[in-house]
Amino acid sequence: MALSVLRGVGIEAVSAVLAPDRIDMEDELRYFGGSREAALKAAAISGVRSRRVAGDGVCASDLCLQAAERLFLADESFRQDVDMLLFVSQSPDYPLPATASLLQAALGLPPACAAMDMNSGCSGFTHGLFVLCSMVASGACRKALLLVGDTQARFLDRDNRVSAPLFGDAGSATLITRRQGENISFLAGNDGRGHEALMIPGGGSRIPPRAEEGPDAPYNAVIRDAQGNPWTLGGYGQLRMDGMRVFSFGIGEVPAHCKRHLELAACPPAAVDWLLLHQANKLMLQSIAKKLGVAAAKAPFSVLERYGNLGAASLPALICEQWGGSETKSGKGESPADPERGKRGCCLLCGFGAGFSWSSCLLSLEGARCLPLADYEDKGKGQSRDQGIAYWHDKFLHNR
Repeated sequence: MALSVLRGVGIEAVSAVLAPDRIDMEDELRYFGGSREAALKAAAISGVRSRRVAGDGVCASDLCLQAAERLFLADESFRQDVDMLLFVSQSPDYPLPATASLLQAALGLPPACAAMDMNSGCSGFTHGLFVLCSMVASGACRKALLLVGDTQARFLDRDNRVSAPLFGDAGSATLITRRQGENISFLAGNDGRGHEALMIPGGGSRIPPRAEEGPDAPYNAVIRDAQGNPWTLGGYGQLRMDGMRVFSFGIGEVPAHCKRHLELAACPPAAVDWLLLHQANKLMLQSIAKKLGVAAAKAPFSVLERYGNLGAASLPALICEQWGGSETKSGKGESPADPERGKRGCCLLCGFGAGFSWSSCLLSLEGARCLPLADYEDKGKGQSRDQGIAYWHDKFLHNR
C-alpha cells in the first residue's frame, strides 16, 4: 500500500491494564533442572523476566473495559461524542456476537456509536489505530475508542517452553480525536505465506471441535516435539509457534518496512525521538533498532522484561509506562511517571506478528495523556466458565 497521511487527527489519551497474576522466570526452576542460573540465562535471551496471566473468568474484554473506565475517570468528557468503538483481540468473549457490542453497552455509549471487532494478532494496535484515525480524519466520527487486549497466556500449557514463557495478558484503551495541526502517517503490509509460523490451528471452522469427541480423539491428542514440548489442536487458544521463523521475519521484514516508512515520510532516523516496537523479543528489538540506525536507548523493551509479550496490547502498555509510569505492584518505583521523558514529537510505532502482518505509524505523542500502567482489579463482576455453563443451561431450559 501507499503511505497514508491523515491530517488533523491524533491520540488524545491512552490507558493500559495488566492481568494481576505474576509469574517470574525463577518461579519455574523445575523447567531448568532447578538451576536459577539457567532460568536467568533463558530470560536474558528472550528478554522476559516475568509475565502476567489472567485468571479464570477474566477476559480481554474485562481488561479493556477497566482501561477505558480509567480513561473516563481521568476525564469524564472523554466519554462524550464517541462515535465508534473498535475491539481488537484474538481472545473474544464469544464467536458471536462481536465483543465490541458488549463493551459498547457496558461503557454506556449511545446506540449511535458503531461497534465492531478486529483480529490482527500483534499488529492489532497499529492496524486498529489506522482504521479509527481514518474514520475521525474523514469526519465520520468525532471521537473513536480503540480497545486492544488479549488473554493468550491464560490458555497456554506451562509445560510448553516455546510459547508459555513469553506471553502475558493485558488490555488497553486509546481515544482518538481531531487534533488541530497534527498529522499521522501509516504504512502496512502482509506476507500470508508465513501464516503457519504463528497460528492457532484448531477451534475455527476449518478444523472445528466436535462435542462427541473424547480426550482420546485425534483432535485432542497431545503431540510432543523432540524437546518434549506439548502441542495440541484441542482446548482453547492453543498457539503453535515456529520461534526461529518468527524471529527471522522480525529482523528481516520489520526494519526494511520501517526504513521505507521513514523514507516516504522524508523523516531521517536521527529525527525519530522514540522507536516503539511491538514487545516481542529483546534480541529482535535490538536488531531492528540497529538496522534502522536508531540508538538502542530510543527503542525501549521494559514492558517485555516486566510483563511479557502482551500481544497487540504491548504498544499501548509501552506508551503508558514510558510517559505515565506504573502503578502496578511489580512496576511501582521501577518506572516512575515522567511526562517529560525527552521529546516525543516524532514517534515511530510498529506492530507485527501473526499472519506475518505488519503496520507502522509516525506520529506525535506530545499532547497525548498517558495514564499510569495499572493492575486489573477483580470486582467480582466476571463470570467463570462454570458459572457461564450454568447460566446458559438455564437459558436453554427456560427459553428466556
